[in-house]
Amino acid sequence: MFKLSNIGHVQYSKGNVTGELKAVWVHDDYGRGTGLATGNTTSKFEGTYQIKYFDMGGILLAELDLEIINNGSSYNVTWSKNGLVTSIGIGMENSKVLSVGYYDV
Repeated sequence: MFKLSNIGHVQYSKGNVTGELKAVWVHDDYGRGTGLATGNTTSKFEGTYQIKYFDMGGILLAELDLEIINNGSSYNVTWSKNGLVTSIGIGMENSKVLSVGYYDV
């Protein structure tokens, strides 16, 4: 078996409030968890957000800036902290869920 360091997957779905995204994620180094993003003022996935990620026990692991750009057939996704990019990813929307594979830089 091999290790997939720095690689993860996240699924975003629309929250109960406009501009809110709920997340479930898995990462080879950090396990699994949830997240909540706020900040976008539209009902689309595309936009900028502030997101908090939690482990399965509800402990806060990270607070990041999240940018989602729609390129027509896919989405480019960037996570950053204090202006420095921490992860990049590519995603696709299917059945009202945005699924994103990502790599920590």
